[in-house]
Amino acid sequence: MKHRLGPQTSGQAHPTTTPVARAAGATGIAQTTARYLPVPSALADVALIDASAAAAAGSMSLSWWHAEVAAGRAPKPVIQRPRCTRWRLADVHAFWLAFGDNSGDDAADALKQLATKASVAARAKRSSGAAKSTEAVA
Repeated sequence: MKHRLGPQTSGQAHPTTTPVARAAGATGIAQTTARYLPVPSALADVALIDASAAAAAGSMSLSWWHAEVAAGRAPKPVIQRPRCTRWRLADVHAFWLAFGDNSGDDAADALKQLATKASVAARAKRSSGAAKSTEAVA
């Protein structure tokens, strides 16, 4: 009779979690947080992180982070090799500080300008339409 293991391939009865995750009440492997532990201050200037850590710092998706990098709004990676793209932690930290300070002011201003432009165009269209209808009556 062969014994079959459960979903855990290592043969463990229960998935393991880190002490940090256990303290937070996590019970599954997906909720471990050991990968994103604080960096010692002596290494903060030279520490390198991957895209998933950079995106997780702002609670954003990985695709959002890559779109921001491609658009030039997020910092460019300092190492870009196959399966090894890394950003400086200090650059990513500065990006998230600046991103939090803006808090959508640019987007709100752009939307206001677009709405103002549309209103002006609508008024011009209405006034030219009214002028044509008075000419047709006369």
